[in-house]
Amino acid sequence: MEPISAQLLMTMAGAAAGSAGQQLWETLRALVTRRSQGGEELPEGGQLMALEENPESADRADELASVLRLRAARDPEFADALMRVRQKAEGQHGGFSITGGRQDKVVMAQNIHGNINMS
Repeated sequence: MEPISAQLLMTMAGAAAGSAGQQLWETLRALVTRRSQGGEELPEGGQLMALEENPESADRADELASVLRLRAARDPEFADALMRVRQKAEGQHGGFSITGGRQDKVVMAQNIHGNINMS
């Protein structure tokens, strides 16, 4: 399983404006910007800031996901912490995405009481 997907990173970056999204993004930032076990500085912070500046950029999200995947492969403690961030993000954002094909009408909701009519 991928440590964290580019799509989820884009969703998190876009949701950082809200209070719950901001808290989750800050958790990811703190994890990403802390030094490695060997004490060296790592490049992930730059990719994180680039995605934060443009949360719709699939390229920036792919770059960040790639470096996080490599770091997770080298550092089991980081991998565990990243997995917890991913699980929390999936819980906040529904754990699903709509991809491919053509969607004319999409409704994403929680706790609907009553009817939904789409014309």
